[in-house]
Amino acid sequence: MKKTLLGISFLLGLGLQGYSQGTPAISSFTAQNSNLPADFRIVGIQAIDANTAWGLAGTLNPAGTSIDANTYLRTTNGGTAWQGGLIAPAGFTGYTAGNLYAVNSTTAWAAMFDGTNGGGLIAKTSDGGATWVAQTSPAAGQFAAPDGFGNFVYFFDANNGVCMGDPNRQGTSSIKFFEIYTTTNGGTTWVRTPRANGLASNTSEYGVVNQYTVVGNTIWFTSLYDPTSITSPSRVFKSTDRGLNWTSVNSNISNRVSGVAFATANNGLIWNNENLSVTTNGGTSWTTQTYSTPFRDSDVKAIPGSNTYVAVGLDARVATPSAADIGTSISRDNGATWTTIDNRAQYLSVSFASGTVGWAGGFTAPAGGGGIGKYTGTNILANRNAELQKALAVYPNPSATGVFTVQLASGLKTGATVRVFDVVGRQVAAQTLNATAVAAKSTTVDLSSEKAGIYTLELRTDAGVAQQKLVVE
Repeated sequence: MKKTLLGISFLLGLGLQGYSQGTPAISSFTAQNSNLPADFRIVGIQAIDANTAWGLAGTLNPAGTSIDANTYLRTTNGGTAWQGGLIAPAGFTGYTAGNLYAVNSTTAWAAMFDGTNGGGLIAKTSDGGATWVAQTSPAAGQFAAPDGFGNFVYFFDANNGVCMGDPNRQGTSSIKFFEIYTTTNGGTTWVRTPRANGLASNTSEYGVVNQYTVVGNTIWFTSLYDPTSITSPSRVFKSTDRGLNWTSVNSNISNRVSGVAFATANNGLIWNNENLSVTTNGGTSWTTQTYSTPFRDSDVKAIPGSNTYVAVGLDARVATPSAADIGTSISRDNGATWTTIDNRAQYLSVSFASGTVGWAGGFTAPAGGGGIGKYTGTNILANRNAELQKALAVYPNPSATGVFTVQLASGLKTGATVRVFDVVGRQVAAQTLNATAVAAKSTTVDLSSEKAGIYTLELRTDAGVAQQKLVVE
């Protein structure tokens, strides 16, 4: 596959994980031991809940051009202990993982590729990583060599998922298009999305490993072009139905986008080094975002249920970064301003399950171990409006039917949003308050189709945020 997987600055970094850096010291993460050898880079991490997180790690390939990331990490006790091993489905050798996605402490999937010979596959574990089983096979025409290449896999729940690969042919056709499959049974069977559903590719256009973002049932991914011959704008692809149908638009960043993150269905970011662009219409159009404070560009993630982004890595504005330029920063205004919350370690990946539960992955120590930071700072989302919170009431709560009446404060403006999230941070309901709801000072939330359990309702306005726990019996 003739494409660059990751920028060399991302691959090499400064390797300063675990060392004191910025002055004055700002610390929000506590170091944890990955139990990995020296020279490992944790290029992906996923916070599921306060106890559970997964990671993906590897080392530089001999050429120094990409990470051979085929080692998973997992904790089930809040990071007190991390264990891991190889992602090695039987019958396949020479494969590297593009990403890893888990739905709980035992079940995860990996999108994989053979960077030498081509070909890709989706592998699944149901026992916490002890064994991995290939769910697709290049020999069966899924991610077939030489062009097949697994970039990412994502699951909306334990059954419904989507995976994406580079443009590839289907059967005897000579036409390439982005290789996307969906499943409704946990990956037992995968069905390819037709080219006619918005997946036609351009010349020398590829996907990017682990470069996607999801809000509710909507998923976005970005493409790149061969940097030696094409300077066309990178495209942003979008599906609002879990990967069945797609649209695409040209971004305002040439050649390649280094990352994409959406906080809501409308508000999102894309970036490439110091170039940061934003959308407020779901990705229909993109504009350059001017910023003057440290935007870190190794990884950016939105905290579920919020407008807050967390960014890790090096300050993208600095051409020749030093130890003083590493850190973690957050933005609450769609990337216009960034506030440093940690400057003690360099991380490559980050993930938050809530405003208080998060992990970041970076470089293992010279003697091995380390490489992981657990967020131990104050609640990042602690910007609640006291008056808004005082006026918010929900009844009946618990609800036997799953239907709730939400009592709202006086003086709200149309455009305020009510969203509901499950215990792992997935959005299960959302509405924008219209003039009728604002005038009545109430609205209805219907969770009758959801499972019994605990949910979080968020009321977000220009004045701040209020939250309320909901219980469906």
